[in-house]
Amino acid sequence: MSKFIDKLDNLNKAAAPAMGFHAGDGGDRFLSMLVAIELVGKPDDELKEVATTGACAGILNPAGLTGAAIVKYLKTKVDMPVGLVLSGGKTGTGAKPEGSDIDFVVFDINLPVKSLAGNEPESVGRVLCLDMSIEAGLMRAVNGLHPAIEAVMVDLRVPALTVEILMQCRRAADFSGQPVIALTNAGLTAAELTALREAGVKCLVLPAGSSAAEIGSLIDDVHALPRPEKRKDKRGIAIVPRMGLSPAPKKDEGNGGDDNGDNDD
Repeated sequence: MSKFIDKLDNLNKAAAPAMGFHAGDGGDRFLSMLVAIELVGKPDDELKEVATTGACAGILNPAGLTGAAIVKYLKTKVDMPVGLVLSGGKTGTGAKPEGSDIDFVVFDINLPVKSLAGNEPESVGRVLCLDMSIEAGLMRAVNGLHPAIEAVMVDLRVPALTVEILMQCRRAADFSGQPVIALTNAGLTAAELTALREAGVKCLVLPAGSSAAEIGSLIDDVHALPRPEKRKDKRGIAIVPRMGLSPAPKKDEGNGGDDNGDNDD
């Protein structure tokens, strides 16, 4: 199974204390979102440097790289899963390059299905890039596709995070039924991070070229967020209008009346 997808699925399980117990001051810090980083394949020590920051994964965009260059880049052994962006099947057949150790693939809705050949679901995770303006019916269809989609990615690299964007993000999470991975800018405030988390984001992806200090700072900021409050079900309860009919009065069977209801004394 994909290590990155496994981290998404088990995001909060390790941090949740057992019933009747509370984490002490010396316990592990609570983690409510993961932090990943985009990679460009250059310089050669890029992967090793990113892996030391605590990032949960790297996402390699192979634009301008040959299959041989990708394999060489990934020969650097690090304890961090790496995903590969597939773009219209332009990276060979779309499958991971022979000899590479790709943990998951990222692609959009225009990728030919045959380009996924060779990326077995039991070993390679699948992340679908979504345009948040896509119609609701198509977004709901994500959860029933084959090959199965295990997470969706949205682009939130905007000048300002607005309420409308949060609503669209929440819509993507609810309709797709999958964990949401968000491409974001550095320098998000605690209020923005909290809002994104409550909108359904499970992983933040910093742009390529972000420094180790920026990656580490974002990870620390996520750790410092307060635990999410239990969401209340605010859905309305359907009220069925009453017709104003009163139940028929019960017959008094103890007064000796006959079967016809006549009082023949």
